[in-house]
Amino acid sequence: MPSFFDKLANLMRLPPVKGDGRRLAGFAGLVAFLVGLSIVGAIRSYSPIPYWDMWDGYLGFAERINEGDWSVWWSQHNEHRILLARLLFWMDLEWFNGTNIFLFIVNFLLPGVSAFVFWRMLRDTTQTPAPTAGEKFLGLFIVALLFLWCQKENLTWAFQSQFFLVQLLPLCALYWLHKSTGDHRRSSFSIAVGFGVASVGTMANGLLALPLMTLYALITRQRAIRIGVLAFLSIAAWYIYFHNYQAPAQHSSFIPELRLHPFVLMAYPFVYLGSPFSYFFGATLSGKLVAFVAGLILIGCSAWVGIRILRAPQQNTLRLALLTFVLYIVASACVTAGGRLLFGVGQALSSRYTTPALMAWAALLVLYAPSLLTAHGIRETRIVQLSFASLLLLMVAMQISAVLQSHEEELFEGKIAALALELQVRDLPQIAHIFPYQEVLRERRAAALALQPKVGDQPKIEDVLHEVDSVLFLAREADAQNLSVFGTYPFHHARELLGSFVQPSSRPVCRGFLAPTDPVDGDDRFVHVSGWLLAPAGESVLDVVLFLNAQNKVVGYALAGPPGRDIANVTNENAPRSGFQGYVLSDQLGAALTVQGERKGNPVCRTLGTISFRGRSTG
Repeated sequence: MPSFFDKLANLMRLPPVKGDGRRLAGFAGLVAFLVGLSIVGAIRSYSPIPYWDMWDGYLGFAERINEGDWSVWWSQHNEHRILLARLLFWMDLEWFNGTNIFLFIVNFLLPGVSAFVFWRMLRDTTQTPAPTAGEKFLGLFIVALLFLWCQKENLTWAFQSQFFLVQLLPLCALYWLHKSTGDHRRSSFSIAVGFGVASVGTMANGLLALPLMTLYALITRQRAIRIGVLAFLSIAAWYIYFHNYQAPAQHSSFIPELRLHPFVLMAYPFVYLGSPFSYFFGATLSGKLVAFVAGLILIGCSAWVGIRILRAPQQNTLRLALLTFVLYIVASACVTAGGRLLFGVGQALSSRYTTPALMAWAALLVLYAPSLLTAHGIRETRIVQLSFASLLLLMVAMQISAVLQSHEEELFEGKIAALALELQVRDLPQIAHIFPYQEVLRERRAAALALQPKVGDQPKIEDVLHEVDSVLFLAREADAQNLSVFGTYPFHHARELLGSFVQPSSRPVCRGFLAPTDPVDGDDRFVHVSGWLLAPAGESVLDVVLFLNAQNKVVGYALAGPPGRDIANVTNENAPRSGFQGYVLSDQLGAALTVQGERKGNPVCRTLGTISFRGRSTG
């Protein structure tokens, strides 16, 4: 006769769910919509202009390769050796003309591959003959998780493929190491070793993969030869990695930070691991607290299931692999805390750090899949489905920000910054749009204060200006070697065009306006120029605006962009890319100039104008 508790359990059981197909289709549609928002957001954010670390790590790398310096493949980028990312950079430059489109696609393919690996692990965990509706719900939710827009820095910055690789490759290594325990096939072990070794060429925390694989092999009592191979490779990888290694001056280290700021250092990994949840609240105190609590939950849940797994590790090799992967992410967070804590705990909420956190949460979901999918003794329950659907709706609401924000002005400012570099104009505020030297200065000052608080040896602004000059040099070399945007119109050889003579054009007159200008702070050879130029009806939109003196010599160069700010007061016509911005030689102030609009190097129209400083009348 059933007991009281048996009857109570039967009353709590939910009825079998009907209409799973319709709910699953709706859920899949929401996931597709969420992923689509990320793709649209990335398209709207796309720019071929190198940004920040790409100047040295992408263009500088390519220039050294072209000069025959093969050591650059293994050279440091900060504390990392980004060998695999450099291979992708080389492919983008050699095969796709450095447009960054290939790298953007890779940044979306890698989360997709991660979702597929997690799906395979989920199927192996549940061991059902065919995927149940609950498994499909969970698998789709993981797809949505891995494409969240909170990691937009990694999705939209062409330089960030290593942030995906450094999570994906250790995950694959542990998965195939698990597969090698069941059938003892050498091929699975060899694949696992390959992924483990490849992890070393992603980022510095990739060094943790092989030691953790060794620990996994020990716990699962694999053959001594395999443990020996993994241990040997771990030692060899660390030796090779740190041979001739130079610690970045602007970073601290784990032990000093632990001694000086123990409680803050302990808080950093929790905020790091819970960082995706902070994006529901913003970079406020509430966001940090939510992230801290979420990180605490992740570690607590991992520890709870870990205790159960370690009681019988050889019967739970797949779940142990997932647990080891979570440990890998936690260890990475601790290592990051040691090197980055001097910039504050808030730095743990950086968009790029949400990628490893999302991977850890995906692994935790797969770890708990058997419990989630058998809630109350029923594999598919409305509670589980509605919970994931509610979370997904919240994620979609946050995801909409990917397409709401316009990046037109920001992208155009980046193009003008690239033009300044091409023309070798030392326009510091403009160059800061693509090489934020203020951030470099701020990081260096924070490092100097943290590492040498008594000496106060803070870097001078001249040090940062030296870095800006190095970016000017990189741009000049990139133009000479036809690299990236500097090898394509309208940037390529724009500097050589200044001072050259062009044939007078008989193209029709266009309407236009030259705004009063101001000097370039840091380069008295040039002044800024801006305004709008409207081509005659039926003519193409413009790419470039040239400024010619009375002898038809090119004395200025500008790029067409968003419509001029006051053009609506002059005409009601649709005027895409009628605005322009660029540089004119300062000795042409007050002179009558021909303003010539061009499309793909061909004149479209021209007019006359005079440039004057702000506060003076314009011609």
